[in-house]
Amino acid sequence: MKKNRIMLSIFVGIIVLACLCMDPTPSWGQKAPPPANPQAPTISPLATGVQRGVPNEFVITGTNLANPTGASFGVAAKVTIPTADKNGLDATKFKINIEVPATTPVGWYPFRLATLKGASNLRVLCIDDIPQVISAGTNRSKPVAQAITVPCTVAGAVATEQFDYYKFTVKAGQRLSFDCLARRIGSAVDAQMSVYDAKSMREVAFDNDSPGCQTDPRISYTFKDGGEYLLEIKDVLNRGGGEYFYRIRIGDFPLATTPIPMAAKRGTKAKVLFAGPAVDGVSPVDVEVPDDPTTNVVWVSPKGASGLHGWPVPLTLSDHDEAVESEPNNDPKQANRFSVPGGITGRFQQSDDPDYYIFSVKKGQKLAIEGQTLEYYSPSILHMVLKNAKTGADIAKSNPQAPVPTDQRIDYTATDDGDVLLEVTHLHFAGGASETYRITVRPATAGFDVVLPNERFDVAPSGSAAIPVTIVRKGYTGPVELSAVGHPGFTGSATVKAGQNASLLLAVAKGDLPMGAYQFKVVARATVDGQTVTQAANAKAQVLAAMNGLAYPPMHLLNSVAVAVKEKAPFTLAIKMDPAEGVPGTTAKITVTATRDPGFDEEITLSPPTGLPATIPPLKTVPAIAKGKTESTFAIDLNAKTPMGEYFMLVNAKTKHQGKELTGAAPPLMLVLGPPFDVKVEPATANLAPGGKAKVKISVTRKGGYKGPIALDFRNLPAGVTAEKAVIAADKNDVEVTLSADVKAAPAAAVTVAVGGTATALNNLQAVSPAFAVSVQKK
Repeated sequence: MKKNRIMLSIFVGIIVLACLCMDPTPSWGQKAPPPANPQAPTISPLATGVQRGVPNEFVITGTNLANPTGASFGVAAKVTIPTADKNGLDATKFKINIEVPATTPVGWYPFRLATLKGASNLRVLCIDDIPQVISAGTNRSKPVAQAITVPCTVAGAVATEQFDYYKFTVKAGQRLSFDCLARRIGSAVDAQMSVYDAKSMREVAFDNDSPGCQTDPRISYTFKDGGEYLLEIKDVLNRGGGEYFYRIRIGDFPLATTPIPMAAKRGTKAKVLFAGPAVDGVSPVDVEVPDDPTTNVVWVSPKGASGLHGWPVPLTLSDHDEAVESEPNNDPKQANRFSVPGGITGRFQQSDDPDYYIFSVKKGQKLAIEGQTLEYYSPSILHMVLKNAKTGADIAKSNPQAPVPTDQRIDYTATDDGDVLLEVTHLHFAGGASETYRITVRPATAGFDVVLPNERFDVAPSGSAAIPVTIVRKGYTGPVELSAVGHPGFTGSATVKAGQNASLLLAVAKGDLPMGAYQFKVVARATVDGQTVTQAANAKAQVLAAMNGLAYPPMHLLNSVAVAVKEKAPFTLAIKMDPAEGVPGTTAKITVTATRDPGFDEEITLSPPTGLPATIPPLKTVPAIAKGKTESTFAIDLNAKTPMGEYFMLVNAKTKHQGKELTGAAPPLMLVLGPPFDVKVEPATANLAPGGKAKVKISVTRKGGYKGPIALDFRNLPAGVTAEKAVIAADKNDVEVTLSADVKAAPAAAVTVAVGGTATALNNLQAVSPAFAVSVQKK
């Protein structure tokens, strides 16, 4: 396999960012990310899943698990945490009961736990339609294989240098699928499965890396003879432990790799077929494709004759027409025509099978031609050649040596009106049931991505979660509107300003929200090239880490924000700065004010502020709000090296009340650092005759407490026009300046001029006036 398309485990670093107005680099970019809440729960892998339609009880393990308040995984469910036998008081484990409706789709779901202290890390919860068997942990050799009855799902974890064994009975001629879900659900195991005849111990079936399954094995096998057989599961490198977990689905169900088509247009109806190693006779599935622009995938499960579902495959959503290849098209004369913008799904039915497509272009039209395979769970790797439809001459090619995903992309600007031909081949000349692909041809436009540096938060009712959002711009420089959507209990909006790369979205929790775990999305909207672009922010870095570096995690897991609604503190906080706008090189007074609930007068401990730029010296401690008092004040040093801009400062608090420790936070303070003055020029236009003079008034509005002198300079005066040197004296706010035109000054109409000011007593900080006009009239 081409080396830069091997599905390596990739860990992506996380940078936490805030917003700067004058410097587009976010203020948190010079620091390590704020650490996750150290008291928040961490849950171990959920090898145990949920069978739909029946009660399920299992044990969640991890750290900081005491006092759980609820769980969320994106579907309607009955979740209860028993309180008998002190369940929920142990910080390392507790029992939970989950029941989901029998109509819940089979698949994987983003599981989050909440405790009184915060929201957990992400784990994948599998919901299935077949019974579940938990590994006994004593089935480490063939003689002590654990007996199971198929169909079932076996869930366990391999131990170091150990194999797990299960024994089952089949009838002669019976076909079974063995689908190992491991890497695909975040396990570290590189699993290998073997099936043995229990009498002869002869291996009858084996798999290590099933195509399109990110190293997970799959087996479809028809047993010639009835009797007892053994299933062996191991890690190919003999590793083991809690992160080396697996779920093996066993039964007479289909094994699909991708849907056909691989994508569908939003708001339409799609008839979905399946590609894969065991999909013969599977009926198509009718799908009502949602029109939600923030939904990027619908998971579709093939259903076998037995009534059991195979594991779902991703039907991705698009905003343009999607077609399916019509064979034969392995000759340019048989090329399939499709429209632009548009997408088409194809398949290499056999090895060395070229596919041809044709579409029309307009001269000067810029197009992006892209192939999608591994990211949609197809094993195919493409090579594409764009050709002149009349002559067959090559125009452009994809570059197999380019970094993923640009290795399956052609950027093309049409030189003439007419048709072009696209040749698509498998880079390794492979073919078969699973070798599918999708091609899209779309106008090459500017755009952006939206990234969540943090994706889990905690908040009290009526409080707000400060969610940092980063914009990765791809040619688009305009504003981006952000909003919290997906759960009625949370609202919030913010704007990333034009040219800026980050902002902070405050998601406000309703006052009547019960304690528990919640999930929603941060949605970004912008107008790009006259079109509304809407997309959900992604937390891919955190999801990759949560899933042991899985190269292509399930797409729907990327966009969730998790929030633990905790018990409301008996106070609310407000924060302000004096002066309201700071100046680098000065100090600012911060006041935190508490509004106490009736009957509460205990001390409120404040944390040192976070979110400040690295140039501002961090505070080790700040004064508490004393018992019975309502305020705390402290100073911050607005270091002269701090860039001017906007920063978000966060202050957390805690107290003890009625025997419990409760936490709260002030709404983030926007710390604005600007110049020590603003400059204004009057009148808006100065007219001079050659040899003449004109007076303008320069006035300043002082900020940040600066009272020193301000030296003035005129910028971009017309040729032959000069200004006398001028300084606004200390404690003064204006000065009148004379402009003079040389007698030989050439006529100039409304030249744009500005006045700069320099704070000579404060690190020579500068500000510039709005532009005004200076004209030199004809004699």
